[in-house]
Amino acid sequence: MDLELRHFRILLAIAEAGSLTKAAAALMLSQPAMTTQLRRIEASFGQPLFERSVRGVAPTRAGELVISHARDAVTSADRIRSYRLRPTADLEPVTVGGCSGPLMGHLTLHLPAALSNPVSFVQFVSTGELLGRVGDGTIDAGCLVDLDGFGAAPAEDVLVDVIGLEPVAVILPAGHPLAGKERIALASLAEETWLLPPNDPGCDDYGALADACGTAGFTPRISPHRIGDLSILCDLVAQGIGLTLAQGSARAREGVVMRRLAGDPLLGRHLLALHRASPLIGARPLLLDLARDAFAARCAKRD
Repeated sequence: MDLELRHFRILLAIAEAGSLTKAAAALMLSQPAMTTQLRRIEASFGQPLFERSVRGVAPTRAGELVISHARDAVTSADRIRSYRLRPTADLEPVTVGGCSGPLMGHLTLHLPAALSNPVSFVQFVSTGELLGRVGDGTIDAGCLVDLDGFGAAPAEDVLVDVIGLEPVAVILPAGHPLAGKERIALASLAEETWLLPPNDPGCDDYGALADACGTAGFTPRISPHRIGDLSILCDLVAQGIGLTLAQGSARAREGVVMRRLAGDPLLGRHLLALHRASPLIGARPLLLDLARDAFAARCAKRD
């Protein structure tokens, strides 16, 4: 595992709190997520960084050394972030667009404080429309989600960074015979009807599902409904109209359950798109840092 700034913050929070529970609360993570993250960090070093006892946790000798360097890294990063970046001399207003996913919400909270430029945010329903608006320069940056291997190619002048990959989950009625399984083989859903969102030129949802189902040995039966609102989709699933797909860390609604597919045959890509001529191009490292923080927090909640 490649260590990132968020991992250093976790180590510092644990060292300061002397408790995984208190550190988890300080970082707004669940204790299981905190424990999982610490286990992965320690595995990357090949040795324990904290000693556990009934009184809490304390750094090992190796942990003290790592924490010392982590503190320097975090202090330097915070000092850099404290500078208000000026992509243009005349403080040109900038606009950031977003679709579903965690990235836009995180940028909405943190980007205005890091930029001198006035920032506005616009939500889009269609990934294709958002990507097109970044391409023609009417939106300076965009946060979007597509399906790995089935997203649209960006315009030549648009830089697209993959922030992370997230397994796609299936949403079933709570009373479905397979609802009790932790993972569900896609082949076991061959007789089901699938509810998909409206056609989106930025992401071929049908093509992705058909490809995964074809590999599993069947052709999916698709409902004529085309609905993008997850709440409405969950209502239809709960009533037995069909099944649907969602990002793996989405929140399940009443009457339905979300389950990972065995082998994760479908992956969502969380992306940051930026036009080369955008006034935000100088702030690209900051945007990527904030987007990765948002994705990491989402994954921690899922774990």
